[in-house]
Amino acid sequence: MEDGNEEVILPGTDIPNETTEDKLYPQIQHIEDRSTDTNLKVDENSVGANSSAVPLSGFNFWDVNSYKRTVKRIDDGAKLCDDLSKLLVERAEIEGLYASKLQGWSKKWKDLITKSTEYGSVKVSWLNITNEADQLAEIHNELQVRVGQVNGGVQQWKSSNYHKALLSWKETKTAEEGFSKAQKPWAKRNDEVLKCKRAYYQACKVRDQSEKLYKEACVEGSTVTEEQVKKLKDKSDKAANDVQTTRDKYQDSLRDIGNYNPKYVEDMRYTFDKCQQSEEERKNFFKQTFLNYSQQLSLSPHFNRMSSIYTGLSKAFEAADASADISWWSVNLGFEMPTRWPEFEEYTGQEEQTVTILKQQPQQTAANQTNTSQETQGSPSTKKSSVCATL
Repeated sequence: MEDGNEEVILPGTDIPNETTEDKLYPQIQHIEDRSTDTNLKVDENSVGANSSAVPLSGFNFWDVNSYKRTVKRIDDGAKLCDDLSKLLVERAEIEGLYASKLQGWSKKWKDLITKSTEYGSVKVSWLNITNEADQLAEIHNELQVRVGQVNGGVQQWKSSNYHKALLSWKETKTAEEGFSKAQKPWAKRNDEVLKCKRAYYQACKVRDQSEKLYKEACVEGSTVTEEQVKKLKDKSDKAANDVQTTRDKYQDSLRDIGNYNPKYVEDMRYTFDKCQQSEEERKNFFKQTFLNYSQQLSLSPHFNRMSSIYTGLSKAFEAADASADISWWSVNLGFEMPTRWPEFEEYTGQEEQTVTILKQQPQQTAANQTNTSQETQGSPSTKKSSVCATL
């Protein structure tokens, strides 16, 4: 690159066989392809919009109606604001959808884990996975709000810089009127130049034909009469005079338009500079919006929170104690439960009621033990002592 600045190439980026300017700035024909103005017809053979070179042929800003591309750029700017707003809305929706998916996933599995056959400290680890999803969803909900605020800024800027007219933007209409007013006197002179040029060329064509006929008539052996030769000579002389007359008018028209050119340039530049200033403001605003977007989506402000989330999650997983869990099972539901052997009991008439109670008691005990394992996270020794005291 020029001016000693090196082009930065991102890792993994393909480098096509084209210059950086070709990638950043469209060719004239590409701008034309996006135009909906079918009345604006321009030769596609032209230089890049960013080039400081003089266009080779075809499009030239100073030609009649060629300013319409600059006018259309105003409409393009408004459309780009809409596109940027749509982009931000979609990104905010993605953040919100991701947060919603995390929350839905967390609720689903929290309910399943709560009702599952898992127990003890490992069950707590399961539940901490769902808690992590809830905390991460909260961060992405905040990101959704932040991106929405960036979009609000875009919409506000557009409403402040583009004002609706009947069929277009007021800014577009103002630019169109400014260019048209500046170009109209010059265009009138240009029409006169073209008119004189056509007349001069036609006179030259008639002169050449007349001279050819006269010379052929003067050739020895020609069957043309002297009277006809005289008429051809008069016609040739008249054609030569017409050439000189049209040539003088052609040159006069060129001098006239040449004298007006500085005024034309001054008036066109005034309107063009205003359009350039507006476009520069739009591009600078977009640049600031992009920077704000990157700041709002940056996870740097959330590093502490996210670090805390996953540090806590790791600690919860480390706290899972398989030995304590199986010890709890042994004490409350297994081998270490107090023994209760059948003994001889004398008939008292209450046997049927006693048998019914004994059948119901194991079911109630299992239900109480399940509720106790869900509500408390105490050590197996604590639960053992409480169960023993109950028994």
